[in-house]
Amino acid sequence: MSKTILGMDRELVDRYADLIIEKGVNLKEKRGLLILSGSGTYYFARALAKSAYRHKAKYVQILLDDLDVLSSRLDNQSDEELAYNPPFMKALDYQFISEEWAYIRVDNTEDRLDHAPLDGRKNQILSTAKRTFSEERSSRLMRHQLPWCVCIAPGPLWAEQVLGEGARTSDLMETLKPILLLDHKDPCAAWDEKGTVLKRRHEHLNSLGIDTLHFKSAVTDLKIGMNRTSRFVGGAENLGDGRPFFANLPTEEIFSTPDWRRTEGYVTTTRPVSVLDTPTERVRLVFKEGKVVDYSAEVGEEAMDRFFSVDEGTRSIGEVALVDETSPIAKSNLVFHSILLDENASCHIALGEGYPIAIEGGNSLDGDEALRAAGCNTSLMHTDFMIGSPDMTIVAHLWDGGEVTIMRDGVFTFKS
Repeated sequence: MSKTILGMDRELVDRYADLIIEKGVNLKEKRGLLILSGSGTYYFARALAKSAYRHKAKYVQILLDDLDVLSSRLDNQSDEELAYNPPFMKALDYQFISEEWAYIRVDNTEDRLDHAPLDGRKNQILSTAKRTFSEERSSRLMRHQLPWCVCIAPGPLWAEQVLGEGARTSDLMETLKPILLLDHKDPCAAWDEKGTVLKRRHEHLNSLGIDTLHFKSAVTDLKIGMNRTSRFVGGAENLGDGRPFFANLPTEEIFSTPDWRRTEGYVTTTRPVSVLDTPTERVRLVFKEGKVVDYSAEVGEEAMDRFFSVDEGTRSIGEVALVDETSPIAKSNLVFHSILLDENASCHIALGEGYPIAIEGGNSLDGDEALRAAGCNTSLMHTDFMIGSPDMTIVAHLWDGGEVTIMRDGVFTFKS
């Protein structure tokens, strides 16, 4: 067997896969693992599967998310046919939940650059049907009741998109090494240390008693209201059995679930975002009484039209996340065109589904009505939009009437 994969050292790739298995999902012996990957990152899905078996997995299933095949389906099927999901996938969901499998999604960075055009309207129909079909599995993951991790894997097309013409996969891997902490002798220990920093940050914010976060920059003036039960989380989360896992690797964010009814003002995105597999840029959102009442986009406005037609919850915020502009991803001064990386380079909000785990007692709330009454937004969608910038200031208005500047010029004002 070759000692390299796409010009990368195979040992480094295997080391990275071990990191995802050990720290990402913290795979338990004799448990199953479901991996979703595009064809362009299948090499890493294979490395993950082999690592899982080295870690005593019971069974590994890899599913392919092929956008080129998807294009053909969209072109050749009716709306009714696109809503079909085979029953065996429901059986897989049941198996996944009942046997407490882990889930890894490899961000589809390669395939997004190499597929036939996608019919936006039809893709929205298919995406909505898929999310409805697997809503129970999605709910378990959003509540962190089962371990999951979103990760990335470099490839030749993505390397050139990020680093420029002639860049190789190995060049991008070298760029990602310090971001993934693979440049440390013990990456797992390094991620434990990173988790400690993020924990200190969210514990400090939780001690303040924040009523409202006021984001201000040259293109943003936005007030996001919190719940009295909202809590910031970030880094590693604990499963019911006490095992910690990282839902994103890499991660630099601390995040919370705001009150979906309490957002006012306007905001403009500062990094590209893929919405329903369509690029968007400079999306401007205007909020009133918690809902988007007006919007525009320099690129991808039609994708936003389709996004907001999915359900009512897409017009409200489900997550607010804070990221320091001194993070390794931000300091790279690169746009990665990957939501996993770009959201961890910048403060962001998510339109759509909120995280029950970021509300005290949220995991015990059953059903959309109970969640919405507690201030947690519900939706079939959850899409992050980056809004941070080097001129961003965030002032926390507190329940006791005080106020604290928690971020100035994109950097936290407190030590962690």
